[in-house]
Amino acid sequence: PVFPHIIVDYKSKRLDLKNPATFRDLSKPIGALNPERMQYFKERYHSMTSSSAHDAHGEGIPPFLYGTHYSTPGYVLHYLVRVAPEYMLCLQNGKFDAPDRMFHSMLETWESCLCNPTDLKELIPEFFMGSGEFLCNSRELDLGFRQSTGERVNDVILPPWASSPRDFIRKHSKALESDWVSAHLHHWIDLIFGYKQRGPAAVAADNLFYYLTYEGAVAIDAVIESSQRNALETQIQEFGQTPKQLFSSPHPERMPDSLPSSKSA
Repeated sequence: PVFPHIIVDYKSKRLDLKNPATFRDLSKPIGALNPERMQYFKERYHSMTSSSAHDAHGEGIPPFLYGTHYSTPGYVLHYLVRVAPEYMLCLQNGKFDAPDRMFHSMLETWESCLCNPTDLKELIPEFFMGSGEFLCNSRELDLGFRQSTGERVNDVILPPWASSPRDFIRKHSKALESDWVSAHLHHWIDLIFGYKQRGPAAVAADNLFYYLTYEGAVAIDAVIESSQRNALETQIQEFGQTPKQLFSSPHPERMPDSLPSSKSA
């Protein structure tokens, strides 16, 4: 499941849904939002186009911008560790992730997705519905202490404009239904599910991922060597898979007469 980051303001005491500066540019993938980081990705991409890159089995690798993905099972568990710790422990061989890498703060999560070249995580549906239970360490799990600050990893730190997890979900959901997001969400749909997902349109939109993340990139059933097949299956299962392409032409904008009114949250 994948939902978009839509808010960039995690510092204000009041969330202004009438201000375009409150929102992320939905016409660009996460990796392209930061120009400096995008330059790094493009330089690597161009170096691949001018040389022959190969995988561990000697197969040619098509050039790509992003070697990490925006949606993986691990990312889902990263967000849901407080309500589904057993799945994280299974993935991490019986241990939680390092405290400095745990889901700790909404501001920190956004800043990492904006600046870290190995972090392109989008969000999951739980950020827009329900009670926000996944943001609370109600089981009092021992998630450790962060080396960078000495803080104990406990409840997720919310932005000042949210008074509680439930209030955060309410306002975040309202932002998703806001006039601004409703007028721009179709661009994000084009990137994730639509015509900008693959091919020349993906290259033009700076939306090109490692080739094995795309559906049908490799005919796994035709791979005879078991070790190679296991490696391919692991890549797909653990390192992300681009959703099935649903649209081959630009997705229409939401009809204006169906837009709800938006005010400050």
